[in-house]
Amino acid sequence: MQHDHVVALARELSLAGFADTLDRQSGNPLYTEMAFIERVASLLIAEKERRASSRLTRMLNEAKLPMKATPEELINTEARGLKPAIMRELLQCAWIPHAWNILISGETGTGKSWVASCIATAAIRAGHKTRYFKVSDLLYSLSMTLEDGVYLREREKLAKFKLLILDDFGKVAMSEGEKSILFDIIEDRAGTLSTIIVGQRPYNDWHSFIDNPVIADAVLDRLSRDRHHIKLRGESLRRREASFDDL
Repeated sequence: MQHDHVVALARELSLAGFADTLDRQSGNPLYTEMAFIERVASLLIAEKERRASSRLTRMLNEAKLPMKATPEELINTEARGLKPAIMRELLQCAWIPHAWNILISGETGTGKSWVASCIATAAIRAGHKTRYFKVSDLLYSLSMTLEDGVYLREREKLAKFKLLILDDFGKVAMSEGEKSILFDIIEDRAGTLSTIIVGQRPYNDWHSFIDNPVIADAVLDRLSRDRHHIKLRGESLRRREASFDDL
């Protein structure tokens, strides 16, 4: 069978990595002189790597993170005050299968969303489906589904994500209906799925912000189980003093 025919057949079977690698190997003695099984193995490895890369790209796009972030920066930049050992542990994402949560707080410009994006990127690399939302946008969109009867279906969609990031918590006041929706989201994930909450308000100020004792108690109770708290201080992502408290 001719080389071009094999390449075309591989593409027809959606084996793009196999086909591209076979094309690159063509005429190269390093590969043409390999044992048959070794060469087939090299082609299959190339296909596996292409699929893994495509899956990673697809999951990153699906997550809709607010920025491109490199997890390794959380480990390698001690000047930011983040404890490398703790960051390294969080970036391994062993906490996600155990449904732990992370709370990230700090003033405007301290890099909260960036830290969340770094952790989320690490989670995606580890194969965990992840989704980012601004809290106000998510609550508003879900409130609209109450009228057309697809609210439960939309909540089920959220439950497909092993990690959910809720950013700008405490920035926009919530209606009573949105407070109930927030509780539903947290309740759906409690003990089974991980959530990262990002906002300016410190954890002990959430009760007054939610301003509904029943819902506030329920939300705080569910989020307080098995959690890490990252507190950031400083003026900007590039120039700040930060501290990490493992609560």
